[in-house]
Amino acid sequence: MGNEPQRRVLRNTALFKVPVILLALTAAALIWSVVRANVPHSARDSWPWKLALLDVQSATTATTVTAGLIFARAQYASAVRPMIGWVGYVVEVRELSESLAWMVRLVNGAGAAAQIHDPKYRVLLRNGDPRTGVRVTSSAWMTRDEAVVVLGTVGLVEGEHYALRVLGPSFPLSNSSQKNGILALFTGRAMAEIEEVLIQVDATDQVGDTHRRVVHCLQAAVRVPASPSLD
Repeated sequence: MGNEPQRRVLRNTALFKVPVILLALTAAALIWSVVRANVPHSARDSWPWKLALLDVQSATTATTVTAGLIFARAQYASAVRPMIGWVGYVVEVRELSESLAWMVRLVNGAGAAAQIHDPKYRVLLRNGDPRTGVRVTSSAWMTRDEAVVVLGTVGLVEGEHYALRVLGPSFPLSNSSQKNGILALFTGRAMAEIEEVLIQVDATDQVGDTHRRVVHCLQAAVRVPASPSLD
């Protein structure tokens, strides 16, 4: 999977789809009212011209208000849309088997907080197919527990050689709490066995839209840590 940019994967139904449907209905009513107003009076006593929905002025007002609502919603959604990214660097640790580890941290560059949902994982191991030297362990996204099982097949122990942080439902992430966005830690022993760990992160903003980013944990990792990096 390539290093794809953040993308929106779900819109809030009540705050987006409903206003769009209302705009379509009011626009249809406006068109009907304009056409009906230009039909001769003698024809308005027969169907379908006898059907009166709204007068032209009311239909115009309803359409304008609904369009304004959609525009205002779009502006606000743009203002609160998260800017999800990640950084990686070498840190000193005490809880793992080695004193230095590669840390991957999630960041949100937007001013508004976003809610992070349970991440999904893909693991690529270095040892496997003798022809390529790389084995895609799973083509499907896994839960954290499933990823731990896969990494255990090459002798890696969670909490000793690496750590995948548990993020509960609706975990808040803002640009004022970036230190809380730690996703994973990998020792040199772990990175010797792992080619890449992909973490799929879904973030819901304050208008209910969901955005997705795939984090490449070991894309530029220092696989043989010698000293802590500058954060």
